[in-house]
Amino acid sequence: MKDDEYQFRVGDIVKEKDFITIGFDAQMTGIVIAVNSTFHLNERVIHDRLTIMWFETGAQEEMPDVLVELVSSVIDIKK
Repeated sequence: MKDDEYQFRVGDIVKEKDFITIGFDAQMTGIVIAVNSTFHLNERVIHDRLTIMWFETGAQEEMPDVLVELVSSVIDIKK
């Protein structure tokens, strides 16, 4: 993850990026229930793996953080 990018946290609300959806499917929205920051290259975190529970289905899915966008943060990110 780059230093200037948001680091996802448990409790954040996210939605799939639009290029993930297929056909007429709508972007799903969910809550981050786990963050795994152990994916490294040369001792730097490349990206976090998120476990997300989708509101629409209740299903849980693990995916890289680059495939979702932040809807609402559990912390105040205003500067």
